[in-house]
Amino acid sequence: MHSTAWLKGLDVTAGGQGIVSHAGVVLLRALADRTGLTSGLSKALTRRGFVPVHDRGRVLADLAVAIADGATVISDFAVLSGQREVLGPVASVPTAWRALEEIAGGGPKTARKINAAVNAARARAWEGIVARYGKMPGVRIADKVLDGVICVRLDATVTPACSDKEGAEANFKGFGHHPLLAYCDNTDEALAGMMRPGGAGSNTVADHLRVLDEAITAVPAKYRRKLSATRSPASPRRRGSRQPAAAGRCGSAARTTRAPGATAATGGAGWRKPTSPSSPPCCARAGAATSSPRGRNRCGCSPAGSGRTPARS
Repeated sequence: MHSTAWLKGLDVTAGGQGIVSHAGVVLLRALADRTGLTSGLSKALTRRGFVPVHDRGRVLADLAVAIADGATVISDFAVLSGQREVLGPVASVPTAWRALEEIAGGGPKTARKINAAVNAARARAWEGIVARYGKMPGVRIADKVLDGVICVRLDATVTPACSDKEGAEANFKGFGHHPLLAYCDNTDEALAGMMRPGGAGSNTVADHLRVLDEAITAVPAKYRRKLSATRSPASPRRRGSRQPAAAGRCGSAARTTRAPGATAATGGAGWRKPTSPSSPPCCARAGAATSSPRGRNRCGCSPAGSGRTPARS
């Protein structure tokens, strides 16, 4: 896609007078073009023998811009048509619906092409962040900011439905869907997600593994490292490693009851059980099997297999 000529050398200032409705969509649209998102989507949605009036990559990128602008339904896409003098020709709402139906008809193959285009654009955007600021944003933990860590956050969110929609079911919060999402805490951007029926569980390990694997794939390769469900982001990295550490954490609504050990397709080693990096668990040490009258080892932890929680001082 070719950017509009007036966008070259564009400067943004805050000292102007008056109000221009939805002016921010211009910059978002330009960002989609400059990161290669629009052209990547166009290539992903190209079909042999089909030449639409409105490029499908342009339509999908405009839908994303509309959502960022506050759109909650497909008909809100019509807001962009009011900026025709600035944005140029914008597809109609029926055309947007047709584009989505074509994508749905393409199945998993089309979805993989779209994900690849989005991930490539994300890599360019992250490189631009590092080029301008020298590093990726840190992860805020309490009153501190942890640098050098890429944090993936999983969370299951119940979304209400006001009518009988596909997949909408009764759940503990009413009626609707229960998608599982993965976000990057560094940039507050969505990495992956799974649309699930309203009755889906919050602790389904298989769903967590699938979304986590897609989220790791979405992170640019140079920022990936092994993920651990228990390792603190502040833990020291392996000596000599030049790759930034990565940490995975789950929200309270998306927590599994066992540690999955599957390996992501991108080279991540999955999740590991909580063990000390310097010594084995207390109950595994020689002589630790001797329990106190209260049923705990002398070191304070529960005997192996007891299922009890460690004592706290």
